[in-house]
Amino acid sequence: MASGASSDSETPGELTCPICLDAFRCPCTLSCGHSFCLKCVEGAWDVAKSFSCPQCRVTFPRRPKLSKNFTLANLVEQRSAAEKMATVVLCDFCNDGTTAASMTCLKCDISYCATHVKPHQENPKFRDHVLVDPATNPEERKCKTHRKELEFYCRQDKSLVCTTCTIAGDHKGHDVATLDDEHKTREKQVGEETRAVEEKRKEAEESVKRMEAARRDVQGSMTGVRQRINGEFARMRAALDEDEKAALARASKKEHELLTQIEKNIAHYQREIGELQAAATRLEGLAQERDSLAFLQGHLEETCRIGRATAAPPSAPSQEDIASLKGTEETVAKFLSTRAGKPSPALTHDGPRPQHPRGTTSTT
Repeated sequence: MASGASSDSETPGELTCPICLDAFRCPCTLSCGHSFCLKCVEGAWDVAKSFSCPQCRVTFPRRPKLSKNFTLANLVEQRSAAEKMATVVLCDFCNDGTTAASMTCLKCDISYCATHVKPHQENPKFRDHVLVDPATNPEERKCKTHRKELEFYCRQDKSLVCTTCTIAGDHKGHDVATLDDEHKTREKQVGEETRAVEEKRKEAEESVKRMEAARRDVQGSMTGVRQRINGEFARMRAALDEDEKAALARASKKEHELLTQIEKNIAHYQREIGELQAAATRLEGLAQERDSLAFLQGHLEETCRIGRATAAPPSAPSQEDIASLKGTEETVAKFLSTRAGKPSPALTHDGPRPQHPRGTTSTT
């Protein structure tokens, strides 16, 4: 049997990409002289922090612009064509060296093209000749022990054997059948196996359909679940916003009331301080008076003035009032704790609140 000649003009490794280890596909060559598939080196640079040759590691200051190396691409195509021709079995009767064979006769050990095989198929003399695909390895149809054609099937050992195996070999005396008889016996079995395989395939397809339907159900249900969860949390956020505004408004109102009382007290005592400072100055001057009438007149007048200046101050916030302001914060903290199931760090304190002197307030 003839076959196409292979070309050994190029070393296979020289036409192989060092990255994918396969024959070049659209090869490109870097300035350092190394070649790669264009997609391979581009992919390597897409994930790298710098642009360097994957083989010699020489680094380029900027990303090189790559183009196809047509000479190398042509060599790859020529080698591919040569390898393809090397695997083609040629017709032994055609003398052109290019016509591929369509069948090979195992008995004649000759390959025929579509034209030359017809007489071999139509002539009754060649009826017992076995024609196979040219790509079939003849050695696979021979007994590995006796190098003769496999003609029988040993039912005891479930193996293919030659004539010598049944007469003088390991299968002597075994239940053997010709290949044709075993073929006919197994044809029905193969049909049943085919139907069983088809049934399993159909069952698998039905299972896939059920799983796809279940997947759609899960995805559809999850869409509704997401919408309801989003809606519920949106409602809760809106409610919390309203609660926050209301709590802040109540705290601000209480703060305003307390600060108003405190400012009135501060103003009262500041006026009183001024009046007392003036009275002290007048009393110091009165102490220097030597005229008894003038002294008594001045002292009586000052006594009346001091009596008028000692009027009662306006009511001031008590510690209970200030504590009630802090109680607003604690009420909100308890409210949020009830909603969230845990204390709110923004409205609770890690330690005891600082104590302030009586009559003063803290900024909360």
